[in-house]
Amino acid sequence: MQLANRDALTGVKSKYAYDIKEKKINEMIESGELSEFAVVVCDVNDLKVVNDHKGHQEGDKYLCGACQIICEVFKHSPVYRIGGDEFVAILTGYDFKNRNELVEEIKKISLFNKTNEDAVVAVGISEYKPGDKFANVFERADEAMYVHKAFLKENK
Repeated sequence: MQLANRDALTGVKSKYAYDIKEKKINEMIESGELSEFAVVVCDVNDLKVVNDHKGHQEGDKYLCGACQIICEVFKHSPVYRIGGDEFVAILTGYDFKNRNELVEEIKKISLFNKTNEDAVVAVGISEYKPGDKFANVFERADEAMYVHKAFLKENK
């Protein structure tokens, strides 16, 4: 079961672990145990380009570099790989209280990394609002991530 909870390439929590956490959070929302959290959705820009031009081994390194950025910035939160180049961090406690600064830090790193061809991470965040299910919070964060992704592509 331990292996199912970890992503083999990056070492972060897996999609399977994420699905379990989503269910647990919905239960905690319903019971009133959880009233304060945020979801951060991250997407690694240009992974396909790296894979196509430098090979999948370099693509894996690029992906792991992006994952390292996400984990270092959100070091107090669980990080999940939910798709090929998509990651989610669920923020509570310290990271929740500092969420805006942490998201800005990822944005600054990504703008800097664009200049030296290091990993670029598009990021979006959304906070829980009373009446939300986890999926509502995720969807808003995902939409915000796509806005940031478009911004990064426009500012080459």
